[in-house]
Amino acid sequence: MHFCLKKRFLLEKPNVDNLSKPIWVHCASVGEFNTFKPILRELKSREQVVLTYFSPRAKGYLEKQSGLYDLLFPLPLDLPFLLRRFESLIQPKVLIIVEREFWPALIKATRVKKILVNAYARGNFLEKLLLPNFKLIIARTERDRELFEREGAGKVVSCGNLKFVQENDLQPINLKIPEGYKLWVAGSTREGEEEIILEAFLEVRKSLPLKLVIAPRHVSRVKEVEKVLRGKGLSYARRSSMGEEWDILLVDTLGELKAMYSLADVAFVGGTFYPAGGHNLLEPAFFGKPVVFGPSTYKVRDLEEFLLSSGYGFKVSSLKELVATVEKLLKEGFTPAGDLKSYSQQVKECYIRTISGEL
Repeated sequence: MHFCLKKRFLLEKPNVDNLSKPIWVHCASVGEFNTFKPILRELKSREQVVLTYFSPRAKGYLEKQSGLYDLLFPLPLDLPFLLRRFESLIQPKVLIIVEREFWPALIKATRVKKILVNAYARGNFLEKLLLPNFKLIIARTERDRELFEREGAGKVVSCGNLKFVQENDLQPINLKIPEGYKLWVAGSTREGEEEIILEAFLEVRKSLPLKLVIAPRHVSRVKEVEKVLRGKGLSYARRSSMGEEWDILLVDTLGELKAMYSLADVAFVGGTFYPAGGHNLLEPAFFGKPVVFGPSTYKVRDLEEFLLSSGYGFKVSSLKELVATVEKLLKEGFTPAGDLKSYSQQVKECYIRTISGEL
């Protein structure tokens, strides 16, 4: 993991020779980039794009997405003179910030027109301080729109949560699941959740042939999860060195979770037993998979409500409920009622139309 300090201090400057009034898009890391990716692809088809990111972990993954930008650069340190210098170098026509990258100098010191996308309101001091600097805010929900307006924001539009918009851009993978076995994929797991998942897996496996994939939210936690697995005396394989046979697969790679969800018979989305408020509950549902999640969903209430009402979501509050729900889904299946793809298209069209009106 490399913080690229020379670039963040602009001691190493970006190559701007071929840029002409690009769109500047900033995201924190891989998750925010993937959330905005379907919209970014549309914008890149007719505009030049400068993409900045904060997390050093994102660098390798974003370098592989080179078709979606003209320049990739780590966000300079949040100092007014550095951000103004970067702005003067790239000469953007607009700055699009994804979700909650509320860097004061980035937002207050730069002069470019700013758009906040996939925005959700928290009502804290920093949010209220920075909101007036945005020419446009595209909010996830009507509730968020109303809160932003009460906090003094200017133009606010509600288009829906961009996590509803998914691309069918999977790279096929082969997890070598033997015939007759079911696959449970537990994605974006956080501290303590692996223990719960493993206990449930061992219980469910007593009644049917089952394989388990565990994909920690942060790859940096792989060694920590390995300690849990070894502590329980469980055999496992790492995805990067996977052999022909495995019972538990520990994902130590980036960018494959969506493809793994597409192969699952049931999915669990993490950050929901751990009090993180939930991660992207929708990804498995786009492949027609049942989505199981825990009680902590305060960051993804709209996704939760949609999945529960459409029959894709199954909320559990204990290990016992998790075992019973997963076992029932694997044995009996489920019958969803909603149409995710048409709603996804509506959200996407709203974002593209609204952003295009500011270019």
